[in-house]
Amino acid sequence: MTEKEIAWDLTEIFSSHDDPKITEAFDKLSMQAKNFIKDYKGKINAPDFTSQKLLELFKKREDFGADFSEINLYSNRLYSGNMTIPESEALKNRVEDFNTKTAKELAFLGLDIAKLVAKNPDIINDPILSNYKHILEKIKRKFPHDLSEVEEQIIIEKDQYGVKAWSNLQSKWLNTRKIEVEVEGVKKELAYGEADALLAHPDRNTRISANKSIYGLLGKDEYLFSSALRSVCGDWVNNSKRRKYDSPMHNSLIVNDTTQEIIDNLMKTIEESVGVYRRYLNIKAKILGYTKLNCADIHAPLPIAPHKKYSWEMAKELTIQAYKRFDSEFVAYLI
Repeated sequence: MTEKEIAWDLTEIFSSHDDPKITEAFDKLSMQAKNFIKDYKGKINAPDFTSQKLLELFKKREDFGADFSEINLYSNRLYSGNMTIPESEALKNRVEDFNTKTAKELAFLGLDIAKLVAKNPDIINDPILSNYKHILEKIKRKFPHDLSEVEEQIIIEKDQYGVKAWSNLQSKWLNTRKIEVEVEGVKKELAYGEADALLAHPDRNTRISANKSIYGLLGKDEYLFSSALRSVCGDWVNNSKRRKYDSPMHNSLIVNDTTQEIIDNLMKTIEESVGVYRRYLNIKAKILGYTKLNCADIHAPLPIAPHKKYSWEMAKELTIQAYKRFDSEFVAYLI
């Protein structure tokens, strides 16, 4: 690693892949999962389950999610930093196994909460649950597409070595390749992320070299990517049918708080405005001094634009200030 490269400092979470605190974190999460089962299995739809009890359950789930997110974040970033270290991959697999196991055990929670909301829609507007109104609305919207507990557990189980495995394979394959790019006349072997960043390089020959090298590499293994994509898409289409969604997009509409009508109007506007984009490309070609743009010029910086380099500290401060303008309270968690 060169001095210019920035590495994640993960020691604020855990000191290393074999930090004893990791096992302690797993033990704590396991105990929390057992308590969920003991306290809520078969009890959420009982007559005495009040809005106050649902509020307490939501808060417990948030605590569980926060605790799991730390170990999940650590394992993912550790693995992403270097996918060739066996210990990092082993920890990532351990976290994924744990996540699958607990998700299956706690599948009843989401299902029972959804049943409660569907039977008592007025609970959505209960003042006690005002901070969770939006979540409750989404739960109600998704309820008709929930399956039985056993079916949900089977889907969770098969996804670990199904769509998630395909995704992991594609990610690992791509991030362990070396791509040869000619950068301002000098041949270099770069990782995918480094080569991809050159698609916006000021030097046209560098952009063209990066573009050809990246897509040439991907083209050599087109069957790997096409097989992965077909498996992921086919799995999703089948799941959508089983859940009786109107279309494979239906779940995404719920997750993203939008509707098919909004998406259709957006796509219609894009299609009707193709001429605007073409005009933009023609203007950009003239500014760059080219008769016509090629694929490598789409993200080319304009010659009149300032090319300023930002240090880590400058970028950090800029990010903090941007968030501060949006929400000063949130910034406190970044500093």
